[in-house]
Amino acid sequence: MIAAENVFLILLAAGSSERFGIPNKLEVPFLNKPLGMHVVTAFENIPFKRRLVVTDGCKLDFLSHHFEVVHNDDPSSGMSQSVKLGVQCAKDEGAEAVLIALADMPRVTAAHIYRMLDAADSADAVVASSDGEKPSPLPCSDAIGSISC
Repeated sequence: MIAAENVFLILLAAGSSERFGIPNKLEVPFLNKPLGMHVVTAFENIPFKRRLVVTDGCKLDFLSHHFEVVHNDDPSSGMSQSVKLGVQCAKDEGAEAVLIALADMPRVTAAHIYRMLDAADSADAVVASSDGEKPSPLPCSDAIGSISC
């Protein structure tokens, strides 16, 4: 188990929304708030050591939710560029562990994150959400079946 107080949250919010045909899907309303703010509010009571958001400049107000903003100047190069930027920032700031979350996953819950933190059984553990067969981001909380290490 790793305590949330020792974890840097890295929220990935720099996608191009090309499949949706709109400038930024994170800004589109979903259940009475922008899609990209659901994860932010779901995690607001988790006491992460730091909160980083990697963004391409979307108009959501991450600062008022205690996120440090890391800008990705080249989101078209893929998600790996955002991961590299977030992890490098966390590493530079002395992170013991990171948790990477996607801003377009509105039904992920704090309970899911705590289960992932509980599954981290060593300093070098890698824990990922799973669909029960392979590690992958999960689209909704009721799809959460197992946690894989």
